[in-house]
Amino acid sequence: MDYDVIVIGGGPIGCATARDIAAAGFRVLVAEEHPQIGAPLRCAGLVSTRTLQLSRVSPKVIRHKLTGARVHSPGGDVLNLYGSRVYALAIDRVAFDRDLAAQAAAAGAEIAYSMRAVDLQLIPGGVRVMLRQSGSRNNNIKEFTCRLVVGADGYRSLVARRLGILPKGEKVPLYAAEVELPNSDRQIVDIFIGNQVAPGWFGWVIPAGQGMARIGIGAPRRPQKHFQQLVEANPGIFQGMRILQCTSGYVPVYFQDKSYGGHCLLVGDAAGHVKPISGGGLFFGLRCAELCADTAVDALDSGDLSEMSLSRYQEKWEKTVGQEIRCGLKHREVFLDLTDEDMDELIRFFNKPYWCKLILKYGDLDYHSKLAGRLANLPHWAKHFVKNSIKLMMVGCGMVDFM
Repeated sequence: MDYDVIVIGGGPIGCATARDIAAAGFRVLVAEEHPQIGAPLRCAGLVSTRTLQLSRVSPKVIRHKLTGARVHSPGGDVLNLYGSRVYALAIDRVAFDRDLAAQAAAAGAEIAYSMRAVDLQLIPGGVRVMLRQSGSRNNNIKEFTCRLVVGADGYRSLVARRLGILPKGEKVPLYAAEVELPNSDRQIVDIFIGNQVAPGWFGWVIPAGQGMARIGIGAPRRPQKHFQQLVEANPGIFQGMRILQCTSGYVPVYFQDKSYGGHCLLVGDAAGHVKPISGGGLFFGLRCAELCADTAVDALDSGDLSEMSLSRYQEKWEKTVGQEIRCGLKHREVFLDLTDEDMDELIRFFNKPYWCKLILKYGDLDYHSKLAGRLANLPHWAKHFVKNSIKLMMVGCGMVDFM
C-alpha cells in the first residue's frame, strides 16, 4: 500500500485526524482540493476557549473576545445578555486552519494540495483512491492505495456516497460576509430571529476586532436575499458597512446513524458532527477527530479494518457528543414550530433579571443542553415541546407525514 491512511479533506477536522494518526507512526496523506488551506472561508470563526485548547492552535489566532449577546425578536424587542466573562472568541479562521495543517505536517503527514478525490474502490486489504488535480480538464488521474480512508470531506462527502451512506435530514443554506463596520469593536454578538428575517435559522453579527465584523444568515431558500433584507432593516447597526468578501455554504442538521464501513471512517460535517442549534462544527468535529484517530490507530495496529472493527468508532462518538446532537435536534424542532408572535412572547418573558442571569450562568457555546434542559419545562417552551413530541410519535406510528 502507498499509505496506511488517506484523509480526504484538509479542513481543520481532517488535519486534526491526520495529525493524531501520523503521530502514532503511520504513513498519512491528506488530499485537499483547494490550492491552499483555509480558503475559501466558510465559517463565522466563533469558538469557545475550550475549542481553542482542544485544537492545540496558538492563541495568536484570537481576534476578539466576546462577553454577551443581544437577541432581536421579530417584533423589535431585544433580549440583552451582558456577561462579565468571556463566552466566545472570534478567531482568524484561516490562521486556525493553517495551524492545524502545520501540526499535521509536523507529525509526519503529507498534504497534497489542489487534489480532488473523484472515486474510491475497495481492493483486497484496503482502498484505491483516485485523485485529480482541481480545475484540470483532462483525465490525468493519480491513483493511490491505502489501508484506511477517512472522509473529512464535508456534507457532500464522496466517501459517504461510496459507502452508500446518505444524509437523512436537512441542510441549511447560509450566506455570510466579512465586513468593515464602524463601531463594531464592542464585545456583544447580535442575533436576529424571525420567520420573515431568517426562516428556520437566524442572522448574526459577530464583532471581529479592529473595525471588522462577520455577518451572516441562514434560510431554506435565497439566503442572500434575506441577508440584504437584514442589512436594510437595521440601518443603525449596519451604517457605514463595507463588504470585503462573501461566502456561502450549507450546515448539515441531522443525526448520522452510520459513519463507518470496511476500511473507511467519516468525521466532521461528513458524519453530521454539527450542533443543530447553532450550526457550529469545530468543537464536535475536533472531539470526534480524536476518537476517529484512536479507532484508526487501534485498527491499524491490530490489522483488523473490517466494518465490524471500525463500528466501535460510532459507539465512541455517540457516547461523547451523540446526546448533545439529539438534544439539539429536539429543540430545533420546537424552534421551527414557533410563530413570530411566539418568539416575541419568549423574548419578553426572558427579558427579566432572573432569566438573564440564568441564561448567562448556564449558557455554553459547546454544550447547549446545559441551558436547554433548564428551559424545556417553562410553559412558553414546553407547550411547543409537547406538541412536537406528539407529532413525532405520530410519525413513528405512520399517522402523519412529517419530515
